[in-house]
Amino acid sequence: MVGKRKIVLAGIWVTVIFGIAQIIRLGSNLVLTRILEPEIFGVMTIVNVVIFGLAMLTDLGLWSFIVRHKDHENKHVLNAVWTLQVIRSWILFALVGLAALAIYFGNIFLPNFFSGIYAKPLLPLLTFVASIGTLIHGHNSMASAVMSRKMEVGKLELVNLAGQIASVIVMITWVWIYPTIWALVCSTIISNMVIVALSYYLFPYRHKLVWDRSIALEVFHYSKWIVIASTLTYIFSQGDRIYFGGHISPTMLGVYSIALMMATTITAVIETLSGKIVFPALSSVVHNNRDALKDRYYKVRLQSDLVVFLLAGGLFATSQLIIDVLYDDRYIEAGWMLQILLVAVVGNTLSAVSLECLSALSITKVRMWVMLIRTLGILIMLPTAFHFSGLEGGLWAVSVNVFLPLPIIYWTLRKNDVFSLVNEVRGLPMIGVGYLIGLATISLYNTII
Repeated sequence: MVGKRKIVLAGIWVTVIFGIAQIIRLGSNLVLTRILEPEIFGVMTIVNVVIFGLAMLTDLGLWSFIVRHKDHENKHVLNAVWTLQVIRSWILFALVGLAALAIYFGNIFLPNFFSGIYAKPLLPLLTFVASIGTLIHGHNSMASAVMSRKMEVGKLELVNLAGQIASVIVMITWVWIYPTIWALVCSTIISNMVIVALSYYLFPYRHKLVWDRSIALEVFHYSKWIVIASTLTYIFSQGDRIYFGGHISPTMLGVYSIALMMATTITAVIETLSGKIVFPALSSVVHNNRDALKDRYYKVRLQSDLVVFLLAGGLFATSQLIIDVLYDDRYIEAGWMLQILLVAVVGNTLSAVSLECLSALSITKVRMWVMLIRTLGILIMLPTAFHFSGLEGGLWAVSVNVFLPLPIIYWTLRKNDVFSLVNEVRGLPMIGVGYLIGLATISLYNTII
């Protein structure tokens, strides 16, 4: 069983490195927004949507498969799973190429079919070049999964941080000399190159291509619901950008991407900790002392809920002030967008750790149902709200949609004797506390300035 000290130490590593990464991300974003036009961020948003979408559609859950595997350090198992990872990366690369060709020829032969950013002539080439980074990342070693299972994540976090730093250096240097969207695309490739190289240099894992039909079938059996859930996750999580890409201007989508970046930073914290720390830790509890799962789960939930809800409340009050201070007038509308998107942060927090707890119990099917509900919600609510209330209505639809599957999550937790309604909602009052602190901060700022 993973010791408490290892869990705490791993949590500290992830939190500290993630915090540094977010500071670097925000700092580089502030520099880039002063050099590049908002339209470039809008176009890059769609490039990422295409890459991320195809990655989700081919997600086999290989990382979590190794984390949960009883023989997670067996060399043959690691080689077989790594082989599947490499095959997937090449398939993904080919699919992106086909998608780029579809957009390119679609704009030629069906000029009225595509609108907004999708009609940009450079989009297909940008998308294809960006996919090179995904291909490189597909050759990463399995060290990430093995070391996560052991709760030895310090080096892993440093590797990811090194990749981000390399990316930022290339990106800012490039746009400083020659402002162009290619700096954003190519910096991602550099990041993946650094991460893959370090995954072999710093860890003793070496792989070779091995095909094992029994392991492949085991992976496919494990991932069958993950693939479906990942597909639905893509539609749900990227549906707003896909829809807005064809219905609002590239400039406005660029402004929206800034608000989205700030809102999802909080969600990313909880999802990162849930995936890298909570899931391995709860998996260990399930294997060694199932009766202790409920108590351990709600201890984690209380800690995460108190922090996230406090931050969400504070940011809701200070959203416009933050945007006004950090960005120029071109991004001023990101303030009200950020306020609405923070509602979704609350919904994501209520479900993120819960889903990892159920995954630790090998109940992955529930993710499919959760994402199915959210996907149907986004497909129905977003176009309807946008039609009647424009962009603001669309954003409210995106945020409220996150709460829809909570009943099925709670029902599944209760069915497996891991549910307490009081413990699920006890952190919500911290939103009000955070909001009051935010109002006090605004008052203090106005007094000083």
